[in-house]
Amino acid sequence: MEKLASSEMIYNELLDRIISLELQPGCKISENIIAEEFGVSRSVVRNSIARLVQNGFLDVYPQRGTYVTLIDLNYIKTALLIRISIEKEVLYRFMKKDDKYEIIKKMEANIDSQKKFYGYDEYITEFKVLDEQFHEYIMLSVQNDDILDLLKEHLLHINRWRNVYVKSGHNLSKLIDEHSRILDCIKKSDIKSALACMSEHIDTVTDVVTASATYSHFFKKN
Repeated sequence: MEKLASSEMIYNELLDRIISLELQPGCKISENIIAEEFGVSRSVVRNSIARLVQNGFLDVYPQRGTYVTLIDLNYIKTALLIRISIEKEVLYRFMKKDDKYEIIKKMEANIDSQKKFYGYDEYITEFKVLDEQFHEYIMLSVQNDDILDLLKEHLLHINRWRNVYVKSGHNLSKLIDEHSRILDCIKKSDIKSALACMSEHIDTVTDVVTASATYSHFFKKN
């Protein structure tokens, strides 16, 4: 007998669709259609929707329905500022370490794997894993994984933004080149340049602001 989908499973599936832009900002979703797709009751779907509302990915309007939230660029700017501050501090501590050889080797292998996606114009799952791993090598070399838990909520929204960023003309080759420059600075022990490269890599909002006319309807009007 096939096991029914759980509220957790539906939550994760809907979250993936929202972050990947399969469910685009501003689009309406239907409890009935989701319940039918997963073969569950509407109450199970409501539990998933409630979590997505709480995490800022869905809005529920009485008498109107449930909609994927528009991207709030002010929130993204703040989230990126927090991430820049943390990653630069962690990078600084990492570069002060005496023995960085093993981490550098892992980062080199990671970038070699990234290069398979050079020129892609979609922030696909396989690259996303490598992107996150590249940064985690630095973070986890000087901190425990609590720091990643603290960033988790912000990272989900940043990942959705990253998909728009890549789609708007900044293909994966740009991200790979930025990772390569960061690693080159690390290998040269050039702390000042490494920190500057990390800021440039993460601070993508000032590059795009409202991305392009094609995606301007994705954004909340402030």
